[in-house]
Amino acid sequence: MLKRGFAFALALVMLVSVASAVEAVTPDGDTYEVSAWAQKDVAEAWNVGLYKGGGYENYRMPADRSLLGQVASRLVALAFGGDYDAYTGYRGLQRQIKDQPWGSTVAEELGLLQGREDGDMDYDAVITRQEAAVVLARAYRLYCDEVHDDAEPLSYADSGMIADWAEADVQLMTHLGVMNGVGENKFNPQGTCTIEQCLVTVVRLYENTCKGKPVVENDFFDLTPRQAAISQAYRPVLYCGSAENDKTFAVVYNTSGAYIGPTRMKVVVVDAAGTCAEYRTVIKESHNIFWGAGENGQSDAAVDKIWLSEDGSKVYYQSTLEEDVYPYYPDGTYGELLFAKGVYTVTLDVASGKQTYTREDLR
Repeated sequence: MLKRGFAFALALVMLVSVASAVEAVTPDGDTYEVSAWAQKDVAEAWNVGLYKGGGYENYRMPADRSLLGQVASRLVALAFGGDYDAYTGYRGLQRQIKDQPWGSTVAEELGLLQGREDGDMDYDAVITRQEAAVVLARAYRLYCDEVHDDAEPLSYADSGMIADWAEADVQLMTHLGVMNGVGENKFNPQGTCTIEQCLVTVVRLYENTCKGKPVVENDFFDLTPRQAAISQAYRPVLYCGSAENDKTFAVVYNTSGAYIGPTRMKVVVVDAAGTCAEYRTVIKESHNIFWGAGENGQSDAAVDKIWLSEDGSKVYYQSTLEEDVYPYYPDGTYGELLFAKGVYTVTLDVASGKQTYTREDLR
């Protein structure tokens, strides 16, 4: 009888848990699962730019350290009046262009995430509640120098289980109304933080200490208007070359990645007004695999180099074909000649986006 009662209670808890979950929609139209109590704050995290994670996720799942590190970094940028995405885009571009190693994350550079006892950053490890309090407190202290001498001593029933290195930060987050107990007057310092819990606490910190406050002078996330415009051209794919003058910035990427199919080469251009546009290259290369009919089934030729006209109105790139290029069909035959072997120089008009090309014989 006792076992039946326990099973019934467990089933009831599971039913309530499932019933309390709702399906919400991101600004991009993707769906995600979130608890009803957290739905409003999670939506606010999206709305103000504190979170730009993925859709098609269950936000009630445990969060890893990297997720809270990024969300907390976005909070610092918001408090500074900076743009996290523009900063990381420009930062990524510079590392591609200068062939620099990626190294630390923004959260690590800000000091929000630090190595554990063994020195490992453990970005993918699940974050505990006391670790979350520490990360949030570090973020808060970056943009606010208020002293809270009036903070009450911790009175959680399990306060003795909070690590010495986290005690002051748990106290601060409790005092600010950002984190509280989990029931039975317990903080549960070693308990895991879910994605939605991380987002709710960061939104609380934003609303309680940052929203509507005077903008703090920005140092870390500071970009010039031109740098912010150029940041739009960043793509986390294979970098193939770039060119820049005081009018125009252009960069070439191989956007195929690990995709099995035709090669996709893209030229991303930012003009003098800061407008960003992306173009597929027009020179194709030879292959004997059928990927589909038309341009989408044909691989793009590699780009040897890219440069600009002096006035920035034209982008030039060059591709070399070592053999003639024909479309390939499923029956093993080839169609009419697309491109004769040679050196092709393409002119991309920045104003119109139109691409034209000339050809020279191979030397």
